[in-house]
Amino acid sequence: SPPQYFKYEFPEGVDSVIVKVTSAMAFPCSVISIQDILCPVYDLDNNVAFIGMYQTMTKKAAITVQKKDFPSNSFYVVVVVKTEDEACGGSLPYYPLSKDASPDEPVDQHNRQKMLEVMVSPAITSEAYVSSVLFCLGIFLSFYVLTVLIACWESCRQQKRKGLLAAMDSPSLDTGNGSSSSAEGVTDSLGSTDVSYSYMGERSLENVAGRPRLDSLSSVEEDDYDTLADIDYDKNVIRTKKYLCVADLARKDKRVLRKKYQIYFWNIATIAVFYALPVIQLVITYQTVVNVTGNQDICYYNFLCAHPLGNLSAFNNILSNLGYVLLGLLFLLIILQREINYNRALMRNDTHALVRDGQPLRGGGSWLPTAQHFPSVPSHPPGPPPRHHLPLLSLPVPADSGILRRILHVLYTDCVRQCSGPMYVDRMVLLVMGNIINWSLAAYGLIVRPNDFASYLLAIGICNLLLYFAFYIIMKLRSGERIKLIPLLCIISTSVVWGFALFFFFQGLSTWQKTPAESREHNRDCILLDFFDDHDIWHFLSSIAMFGSFLVLLTLDDDLDCVQRDKIYVF
Repeated sequence: SPPQYFKYEFPEGVDSVIVKVTSAMAFPCSVISIQDILCPVYDLDNNVAFIGMYQTMTKKAAITVQKKDFPSNSFYVVVVVKTEDEACGGSLPYYPLSKDASPDEPVDQHNRQKMLEVMVSPAITSEAYVSSVLFCLGIFLSFYVLTVLIACWESCRQQKRKGLLAAMDSPSLDTGNGSSSSAEGVTDSLGSTDVSYSYMGERSLENVAGRPRLDSLSSVEEDDYDTLADIDYDKNVIRTKKYLCVADLARKDKRVLRKKYQIYFWNIATIAVFYALPVIQLVITYQTVVNVTGNQDICYYNFLCAHPLGNLSAFNNILSNLGYVLLGLLFLLIILQREINYNRALMRNDTHALVRDGQPLRGGGSWLPTAQHFPSVPSHPPGPPPRHHLPLLSLPVPADSGILRRILHVLYTDCVRQCSGPMYVDRMVLLVMGNIINWSLAAYGLIVRPNDFASYLLAIGICNLLLYFAFYIIMKLRSGERIKLIPLLCIISTSVVWGFALFFFFQGLSTWQKTPAESREHNRDCILLDFFDDHDIWHFLSSIAMFGSFLVLLTLDDDLDCVQRDKIYVF
């Protein structure tokens, strides 16, 4: 119960040590203080926080001490048992006053004692810092190398395909028999208006889940039937189709969309700066307060694996967040590279289109247009009903019999039988499942009221992200589309990484819902390179998983690159 303090001297070659204090009992609450060699020693409950660094403690405490902060190359470890437990999350004791007791007599606090163990061990060296930084950079820079290799492989594959297509196009440009083979493999049937497309290496969209398909390349003459004047620009008319395609919704000019996307990008950058500046300011402010006052109860670190660097108390937590920045920049570079290739592909397609337009003229082939007419057949009145129906129609029906039955029949016919069902059953089922999950999460939040609201919002976001992925993939497969190899590998690997990331996220090395002393009971030692803890691994894996998720969104529709927009269904 009396205050205790111990002296420690830094040995040669040791620049920092970690002071670990453990106890089998949570209460009474105690304070661990690291003080310079001075006299007097501040070892009372009311002055132990005056100098040095200190933490409140229940079962665990850990303080990293650097040699540069103590000119005498030694320090005191001071242990003080507090007079009450409120600072550690305990309740205030109730001591009944005795009538015979003197006002100056101290109240008996039941002999507050605590057994604990103090261990001082060398912390990691500067070489460990360097190796950890190189390890972190190596992990994320390897994604850059892998991206470059995949881009080179894809470029070589495209070059081979271009060479093959050029070899296929060269005979068709020199022959004059009217037959031409193109890269898209368009086959024209002279006796029919149906045009079939067999794209190289791609799937055909002619038969998709039994859905009716309108041939957008039909040679029907518009003069033969009435047309709606505003069908090409009125979105309310376009959206009356049962099955919409991308061409039905992509009505705006691409230059307008490009400008909007640029505005959106700069808005996101502005929002990022707006949110980043206060966070950086708060980090600097709190870190300054911790360094000046020595109160390490301000920040909820994993003190058993908190490695300081400069004025930062936990450099490893900042280093592990580097993946979000590096992989985010890599994703922007991938988008830029795909955009450049897409623009080049547009120029190549325009060139090929000019060549294709000239092929029928050089080949001497003649187009044989066929017109499909839809003559309007005059409607004749129906003939007289058969004679045996006339007696039935002429029977007198009492107007006042079975009126209740007729009312029920009308209600059943109008309200039940003629009630329209869902047009898209598969889409409705998935949306109902998504609504059930989201309403269940909302009900859980209202009933249970989770203390960690940030984690609750994170769970909602992750659930909706997974729901969106599942909905899109299922509807894509239901629409007859397919998933190529690269997005399939991204989906599988991203799912595995997300599973491991969530495992490390739920380890709970600290909690904001408890006092700092109680939060330190969840602290654990480093598990990777003696530098990173479970939460740092969560940062690593979650950044990789988010990068993979964005790659899935980017590459999921690569199978539609050579498909016309009026052949791609919207779901």
